[in-house]
Amino acid sequence: MIEFDEPRRRPPYETMVPLINVVFLLLIFFLLAGTMEPSEPVKVALPSGQIDDKNSRLPATLYLEKDGFVWLGKNMVPPELSGLMVKGFMKEEGTDRIAIKADQDAPADALLTLMEGLRKAGVKEVTLQTESAR
Repeated sequence: MIEFDEPRRRPPYETMVPLINVVFLLLIFFLLAGTMEPSEPVKVALPSGQIDDKNSRLPATLYLEKDGFVWLGKNMVPPELSGLMVKGFMKEEGTDRIAIKADQDAPADALLTLMEGLRKAGVKEVTLQTESAR
C-alpha cells in the first residue's frame, strides 16, 4: 500500500505580511506629507513681535524684501508702484484687507511708501506680520 504525505499548509499569517508592510508605508507617507507646509514664494526674515492670530488668513500677502522691492504673488515691483498692483488685485479678489511680510532689514522708507500706496489704493486694513518673540 502506498502512503501519501499530507501536503503542508502555510500558516495564514504569511499572506498578511505584505499587506501590513504596504499599510505601514502608506501610513508613513501620509504622516510626512500631511506635516509639510508650502514654502513661501519670497524669502524674508521677519522681525520678532507679539502674536495676533485674529487676521492670520488674509486674502493677500505682500512681501517686502530687504532691497525694497515688493512681491504680490509672482509679480515684483518697486514700492512706489505697489498701489497700482494692489488696486487691480483687490478688484479681482473683492477684498480690502492686505497682510505685509516685511524683511527685518528692509528700509523703513520703502515700508512707508508701500503703506502710503496701499492707502491710496483703498486698502482698509493692513496687517504687518512678525515672528513670535521667544
